[in-house]
Amino acid sequence: MTACEEKLLDKPMPTPTDNQVAAYFAANALTWHNLYKRNDLWGEIYQRRLASLLSLVDNLNLPRDTPVADIGCGAGMAALALAQRGYFVEATDVAAEMIDLAKANAVAAAVQSRVSVNVGDIYHLHFPTGAFGLVLSIGVIPWLLAPREAIAELARIVRPGGYLLLAADNRARLAPLLDPATSPALSSVRRGFKKMLGTSDSAAPLSESVRSYRHTIKEMDVFLDQAGLHRVHSETLGFGPFTFFYRRFLPKNLEVALNRGLQRLADLDWPLFRSTGAQFLVLAKKHN
Repeated sequence: MTACEEKLLDKPMPTPTDNQVAAYFAANALTWHNLYKRNDLWGEIYQRRLASLLSLVDNLNLPRDTPVADIGCGAGMAALALAQRGYFVEATDVAAEMIDLAKANAVAAAVQSRVSVNVGDIYHLHFPTGAFGLVLSIGVIPWLLAPREAIAELARIVRPGGYLLLAADNRARLAPLLDPATSPALSSVRRGFKKMLGTSDSAAPLSESVRSYRHTIKEMDVFLDQAGLHRVHSETLGFGPFTFFYRRFLPKNLEVALNRGLQRLADLDWPLFRSTGAQFLVLAKKHN
């Protein structure tokens, strides 16, 4: 992974158009695919996210003939794991390069007969209304200009009583709260320094002025409610990388260890940590 690609993971992303997002994932498909094999902080977070979502699906005890869709499937990690559990999965992604990886991975895992993979647009899915008992959309929401409309389309293909499982980036993540350069608690101090030095927000680092789409649980609840779903479970995951004035200061092995320790506290429902992971998983059920 190049230094530029590391920066894309470690810092807030720009708010690009949907076409730019598709082009970005097409150009970096292999990089995102390999995240699940890495032994650093980001690899740890993505591996945990996959394990958590599979655990949530297992706990639903859905019949194996339940039709499943994975929208924004990437290289197909979740789709393959569900196929290995006996489900038939319809998987789509906006980037053809991701679809190629997902198809190759399905063949390598010998589940190609249980996974159908095609290019698709999350805003205009070609599936019939109410076609699936479970729909996944993992890590797609942060990249969308219109998440409300996308969730409505995802909800359309969920059958009554079925489930939508999605992952989004958390606006209340812990790491930026602790960095003096980004902490809301120190915003007045930063403004004072900028005024004293004769600078403005335009002089701030790129990561402070260009951001990806992050959401709160309350916002997600509104989107879900408007789409005819209600949240039945949520959990937070991923702590770090922690920075001091945007600079990472911990060795990679300590970043991983700290993430694991804070994740255990979040899993135990400790105040603060239970709601401040970098991402959150949301499981919602469609009204009958």
